[in-house]
Amino acid sequence: MKTIRLLLLVTFLFSLKGFSQRGHGHGHGHNHGHRHGKKVVVVKRSPYRPRKVVVYHPVWHPKYACNRRWVFFPKYNLYWDNWRNHYMFWNGTIWISQPTPPPVIVNVNLESEKHYELKEKEDDEDDVYKGNDSHKTEYKTE
Repeated sequence: MKTIRLLLLVTFLFSLKGFSQRGHGHGHGHNHGHRHGKKVVVVKRSPYRPRKVVVYHPVWHPKYACNRRWVFFPKYNLYWDNWRNHYMFWNGTIWISQPTPPPVIVNVNLESEKHYELKEKEDDEDDVYKGNDSHKTEYKTE
């Protein structure tokens, strides 16, 4: 009985694949300008992405207007996440994300520190630290 169910499921899935490749029945097998084999671009959006475009005023600088999700502080190798209101920093072993300032900046006025908004293409990167080597190179401290 399990074999029959599995066979029916596989047959059903293959029929769906064939249906999608035929263009959902449009054109009845004729090529009316449809291109097959086009690359499909899948956009991976972060679950933290707001539904609407927002201008952010981070807690460390309420008068400052941010347009991007990530703000990088090269002097401290620290990120601020405007979507989650979190700091992300390297603790010497792993990357930590937390809503409270890390110990290295507890007595630092981040308003006066050099910082950079990362590029829009990095907004959906929840693990932005994976590009940390390039961020440290691109956004050097002065």
